[in-house]
Amino acid sequence: MTAKQKSLNDSIVIDISGTEPCVKNVKFSIPAEAVDNEMNSMLKEFAKFAQVPGFRPGKTPAAIIKNRFLPRIEAETIKSFYSAAFEKIGAEKKLDIVSYGFPKADQQKLEPGKEYSFTVSFNVSPEFKLPSYKGIKISPPEVKVPGTKLEEEIKNLRELYGDFSKIDGPAAKGDMVKISYKSDFEAPKEAAGKLKLLLETPETWAWISEPEMIPGINKVLEGASIGKDCVLDADFPADFREKEIAGKKIKYTIKVIEIQRRVPIASDDDLVKKLNAKNMDELKERLKTSLEFQEKQKSDAESKKQVMEKILSEAGEFPLPPAVVAESEQKEFRLIASREVKKESDIEKFKTEKDKFLAEAKKSATDRLRRYFVLRKIAQEEKITVEQDEFNSHVQGISKYYGVKEQEFRSQIESSGGMEDLQMDMLMAKVTDFIVKNAETPKPN
Repeated sequence: MTAKQKSLNDSIVIDISGTEPCVKNVKFSIPAEAVDNEMNSMLKEFAKFAQVPGFRPGKTPAAIIKNRFLPRIEAETIKSFYSAAFEKIGAEKKLDIVSYGFPKADQQKLEPGKEYSFTVSFNVSPEFKLPSYKGIKISPPEVKVPGTKLEEEIKNLRELYGDFSKIDGPAAKGDMVKISYKSDFEAPKEAAGKLKLLLETPETWAWISEPEMIPGINKVLEGASIGKDCVLDADFPADFREKEIAGKKIKYTIKVIEIQRRVPIASDDDLVKKLNAKNMDELKERLKTSLEFQEKQKSDAESKKQVMEKILSEAGEFPLPPAVVAESEQKEFRLIASREVKKESDIEKFKTEKDKFLAEAKKSATDRLRRYFVLRKIAQEEKITVEQDEFNSHVQGISKYYGVKEQEFRSQIESSGGMEDLQMDMLMAKVTDFIVKNAETPKPN
């Protein structure tokens, strides 16, 4: 901080008021002398670089600079007041600031020789008694993989990596069925190839599983035998991807040509080869390690759940910053909307249940913020922070996971206001891990 900046900072008078929970109105007053000094300083800065016809940069008389650039000089001066004010209240730590509104000036304009003041509404962290968070007794599930679970996993792999073989029938769920079909719907001459294939084809494969290639086809094909002709009355939904047949009922005649069923791998050697393992023992060890990791994740999640339930219960209810709650509710509501509305037909249903989803958003936002403020206070007590390199590494990991460029991912979350949420999530995760690490768990027998 330069001597000039310190002088301005020291001159600012702060007056804090407000009776609403978690909201403080702060009036910042800049004395007339400081106003004049800052305006003159800003005038000199403009004079150094201003391009004025007939004068070299830095040689233009101050009166001309002031007359020509006064609105910009005033705007930059006010910006410097804002910057100094926020720096001062942050350094003095008079408030545990969460967020703030835009400054509101008490005067219409900046005037030389007169005091300038403005007010800022700050959302501050709620006040509550922090419960004890060390030595919490928890009982997470034991990390153990039963032999039966390992055998079940091997059985699943035998089925998953098995090959399809022809069978005589009848077809069952999970089978691949070669079929031909035609419909009673006449496609327009200019219809796209995809639509034509949906209405008639001499040969194609249908997998008896979800999602169905044609609505209702699975039910018709289950139990069908080779050479059998099946009739299907397909009801296409109103939001079907091919608009020409959306909302229509179309009759199909389907002929079963061939049925194939996945045959589980019976041989241990074949299974080992398929999964690139040296032998069955190595495969089992690999699977056991993977299953133990999954069980460890479940146990850790349960530990976190238990410590948070106990801490939040002891913390009790406390007020939350209204503006922060409102913003969080909006974010939660948008998440719910994206979850519930997947297609056009979902919109009306969502509208009819809007009140229910608003209540859900409010509860989710409140629960999340209560958890955040408790963990935030613990972070302050224990000096737990999210360092920039940690955050950068986390962003790199997420972008790599989703297969997008890091800069592209950063742009996406910045434009959606997700950077702060991401940092908030990281901080909460670090503090929760700290609490679990310091918790008491039953000693193994």
